[in-house]
Amino acid sequence: MKRNLLKVVLLTLFTGLTTACEKDYLDINTDPNNPAEADIVLSLPAGQAQVAFIVGGQLNILGGVLAQYWTIPKGGNQYRSWDQYNITSATLDGQGGQFATMYSGALEDLQYVINQGSQQNEWRMVGISKIMKAYAFQVLTDLYGDIPFSEALDADRTITPKYDPQKDIYAGLQTLLDEAKADIAKKQGRFPGTADMVYQAANEAGMDRWTRLANTLKLKLYLRLSQVDAATARAGIQALYAGSGTAFMRTGDSFQFANGTTTNSENPLWQANFRLSNNLTASTTIGNLMVPDNDPRLPVYFLDADLRTPEIEYVFTPNGTTSTNTALYTSYPGKYFIGQRFLNGTINGTSAASGVTAADDNAAKARPVVLLAYEESLLLRAEAVARGWAGTTTDDAAKLYDEAITASMARFGVPVGDYLTRPTVDYAKQTDKIKAIITQKYLALYGLNGVEAWSEQRRTGFPAPAIPVVNLTGNQFMKRLPYVDSELQRNPSIAATGIAPGDVLTPVWWDVN
Repeated sequence: MKRNLLKVVLLTLFTGLTTACEKDYLDINTDPNNPAEADIVLSLPAGQAQVAFIVGGQLNILGGVLAQYWTIPKGGNQYRSWDQYNITSATLDGQGGQFATMYSGALEDLQYVINQGSQQNEWRMVGISKIMKAYAFQVLTDLYGDIPFSEALDADRTITPKYDPQKDIYAGLQTLLDEAKADIAKKQGRFPGTADMVYQAANEAGMDRWTRLANTLKLKLYLRLSQVDAATARAGIQALYAGSGTAFMRTGDSFQFANGTTTNSENPLWQANFRLSNNLTASTTIGNLMVPDNDPRLPVYFLDADLRTPEIEYVFTPNGTTSTNTALYTSYPGKYFIGQRFLNGTINGTSAASGVTAADDNAAKARPVVLLAYEESLLLRAEAVARGWAGTTTDDAAKLYDEAITASMARFGVPVGDYLTRPTVDYAKQTDKIKAIITQKYLALYGLNGVEAWSEQRRTGFPAPAIPVVNLTGNQFMKRLPYVDSELQRNPSIAATGIAPGDVLTPVWWDVN
């Protein structure tokens, strides 16, 4: 308001001046060193970083607990309520709450790039931001179901945006990804280069990686409909293959965000464990999948339970077990994820007796946040082929399945050995191909993307989870996150969803398993 009044006063005082002088005086409020509008090359990485921090941090932990990668060790309490399905409308709300921060932080930044970039013909960065926006909205809708979408991110229009049905959101995300591909295809505007925190796209080859990611995200969205609307999923996937062939993610194209070793640049899972160590331990659910096959990733995924004997001992715990009934020594997440940040009895992770070095700790800090791994993209394609939905593609489900497992082993630095030929793994020997594919996706996503693992578990039922020993849902599985208090209190549009406050049992639209 003061800025506008000053302009009026200046205009009155200098009406009789020449045009040149009038321009000089009327620009008195324009500071070239502090432009009114931020350059979109600043907003793009900010939005990307927020998405990565939210998905790779607290949501990764929450999803990892609900998907039963992790449970709670003896004496750990930070996430025990999550493990026992005691998740309320306040759990992920408040300052720094993931629901609000995704909207007011990440999505606002990305929408700013879209709005400003569209006016400035910066179509490359607009396309990237639309892809990031589609990814972020899918994360939210998969957790909450109906959410603000079509009227969101436009406070000039409304501050109480309607809650769109999830079915409409999914259709809207497909449209958004098509728009993104078309924007990138215009080949106009600056290459973001280092402002792109994912691919550092500095040329058309870098932008092609974003287009391949968009195709992969479209495939992922369609497959999520497999149980609720197979006809739409099939038709969409067939059209995607017909139009794009196999132009999906390639080796080296993992959708991931780099981290560092300096304070506040570390991997958010490492940061969470650093601040609240000794709060996660291995779940029996994943243990029962990995131990019988002597999965080569076991020593990467989990620590020796006692660190005191020459042989490695893995001790797994059923989800929902009380602290009293939990063994003294259980298997913490491996050093790949948490580095030296643990205390095992009297052995600190920083001591020589732990077998974990400072180099291991720095490596854990710098691990990227993986939003969609290359190996996951291979398994998406394997599922599309296995369902017979990929048209006349030359893709082979068994080959893609084997390549995905091999890529996962490579990520964690272990040899695949004879794992692919083991009876419970060998694709040719599996009577339920979809179960085999989703099980391997579950194993590959460990520690990388817990919310995606939980979503796939809800969609397919694989791998079968166990009801937590202690739970607050009457021995029923959690199916969604409850709407957060800030929305319940400020946005009356939420009533149209029909979801009661605190409801965690009503499944989201695509979850009919």
